[in-house]
Amino acid sequence: MKLFKKMSALLLLIIFSILAGCSSSSKLPDEMPKDFNFIFSYGVNAKNQLNTLKGQFTKDMVLEPSVTTNLKLSDEEMKSIYKEMIKINILSYPDKFEPKSNMYQTPFYTYSLKIIYNSMEKNIFWEDENASKASEAVKLRKLFDNIVQLIISKDEYKKLPPAKGGYD
Repeated sequence: MKLFKKMSALLLLIIFSILAGCSSSSKLPDEMPKDFNFIFSYGVNAKNQLNTLKGQFTKDMVLEPSVTTNLKLSDEEMKSIYKEMIKINILSYPDKFEPKSNMYQTPFYTYSLKIIYNSMEKNIFWEDENASKASEAVKLRKLFDNIVQLIISKDEYKKLPPAKGGYD
């Protein structure tokens, strides 16, 4: 009888664990969590990086070593990005995003995004080699372009030296 009770308790524990895992939301909360941050890398080989946890931006200098500066987004800018992530349902994207297309481009941008929210993480990696026009690709590219525009509008970015060289 004791064995039956132990097995029943174990089975219930397993079932509850599975149900708890399935019930985790696949959408960001409506309200931006206090711990919301992200690390966004982009460009050829994703060498440019904005890290909102550290309040830093690293710029790819191409032929010279990368340079890092302090760069912090305002609360309003963070909220705006968060709202855009909700709008495109960012959590529905796979960890490795590979939209289909028949076109290819070189050089191409590589993107890496790590989102931190409610003590959880979501990672997305995308090599935008095929210039996909799929709806999900267009939405994600727009989000990434908006983040880049925020970065380059900052005085901290404008004070950085220009990159030497380029990518072919």
